[in-house]
Amino acid sequence: MFLSLPASIALLIGAEEIISALFGYGSFNETSVKNSSLALYYFAVGLPAFALIKVFSSFFFANHDTKTPFYISLISVMLNIFISLFYFDKIGFIIIPIATSISSWFNSILLFIFLKNRNLFYFNKNFFNKSIKIIIASILMGLFFNFLLNFFQNELAFSNLIKSLYLLLSVFLGLLFYLIVCYFIKAFKLEDIKLKY
Repeated sequence: MFLSLPASIALLIGAEEIISALFGYGSFNETSVKNSSLALYYFAVGLPAFALIKVFSSFFFANHDTKTPFYISLISVMLNIFISLFYFDKIGFIIIPIATSISSWFNSILLFIFLKNRNLFYFNKNFFNKSIKIIIASILMGLFFNFLLNFFQNELAFSNLIKSLYLLLSVFLGLLFYLIVCYFIKAFKLEDIKLKY
């Protein structure tokens, strides 16, 4: 969550600028940028869920259970396909990332329910304390990142050939700001990633 939540917020805020800076050249025109950034926006909604699926699945694998996550993934894929096909005519291509994010959250929630029912996983008090701090730091980072995108608005314009440099600068400053805020509010410590035996 320490990585996926701020990344998700940054992608939601700067989807168009990110796509424009990375791909907005030559035949990849402004319409292509807008369409692709819209897809990225909805994929970003599911980013924390993608991370949770990876974490939750490992608990099943560690307990020699590969069937449960497989069946849950299978149901999620079927849900993804159903939503995509059912709404494609009404909404268009953008339903694909929307359906992917919905099915990913569905997948992660189901995995958590099965783990909790089997007493294989639970969120402790420390997790909730850290999560609140991470959410606060992510929101502050989002506000700062949005400020940077507005500040460099002209430099990040579609027609600017060096817009990718300003995007990298904005991302670096946003990341630095996030880490500084996390440090001061104690949302994360180096000891958190050290293995304890």
